[in-house]
Amino acid sequence: MITRWLPVWVIPVVVVFSLGTVALRLNIVRITYSLDETDRMIRSLQQARDKAELKLSSLRSPRRLEILARTRFKLSPPQPSQVVHLKGVQ
Repeated sequence: MITRWLPVWVIPVVVVFSLGTVALRLNIVRITYSLDETDRMIRSLQQARDKAELKLSSLRSPRRLEILARTRFKLSPPQPSQVVHLKGVQ
């Protein structure tokens, strides 16, 4: 009874469209997982960069450098006789 109402070519066309739809959905899911993984990686790298910048700023702090100069390198502030004044330089 169904064969009288539907042409024979309709069933293979519906099957092909169904398989195409499933393939497209699977591709969308795969790409979505890939994007999520990339997004996680970007956030992780941004956190690592922020942590490295914070460490760098703490290593460059004037207070730390002064303490390091006094303790490790045994430096002290210059004596007045050690200061050289340049004329013409503002």
